[in-house]
Amino acid sequence: MSGYGQFCAVARALDVVGERWTLLIVREMLSGPVTFGDIRRGIPRIPPATLSTRLRTLRAAGLVVVSDRRYQLTDSGLSLALVVRELARWGMTTESAALSEDDLDTVALTWDMQRRVDVDALPEATVVLEFEFTDRPPSDRYFWLHLSKTNVNLCRQDTGAPVDLWLTAPTAEVTHWWLGDLTWSQLEQHPEVIVHGNRALQRQMHRWFRRYAFARSALAPSPSA
Repeated sequence: MSGYGQFCAVARALDVVGERWTLLIVREMLSGPVTFGDIRRGIPRIPPATLSTRLRTLRAAGLVVVSDRRYQLTDSGLSLALVVRELARWGMTTESAALSEDDLDTVALTWDMQRRVDVDALPEATVVLEFEFTDRPPSDRYFWLHLSKTNVNLCRQDTGAPVDLWLTAPTAEVTHWWLGDLTWSQLEQHPEVIVHGNRALQRQMHRWFRRYAFARSALAPSPSA
């Protein structure tokens, strides 16, 4: 028997979405249709074969459909948004799930940043922002965001385009800012953080990002009427 074999609704739900990685795959699709590669960039440590298996399971359960090689949640799948949100709330508020060094991943962090850009807040001209994560090896140290009102691209290689802004910092500090644990001012004041480049753009750049979808401020309960 592969499932829990219980009448309990919790057990039956976990039979469908309780395997490792499954809810993270759902999380990746909550913002809209994604390709197989998009999911892997959002969950860089998932083995490709495991991702294929989990997607087949989700499709068989009627939670996911695929069209033009892009995966998206059905209405039933979208209803898991509340589950994911409450798990995020618990993870942000309990010491049992505190952020650790093993959780710091510059690939996943920068991918989340590129999809949470507020294009309406960007300047009219294209801006190139270079990240240097000072505590990472060369393969995970440098990233470039090419930002415009019509397109946002994350690059792992230097394309040669002129850089307008540089953010040099340890991974943990940028991650804590992204999660909402630090303000932009607190991040800038950290002794190991350097922001330089166009001064006018420096004053704007923190407003270009919506930050983490499940930041503490986003998870705060609405005030009662």
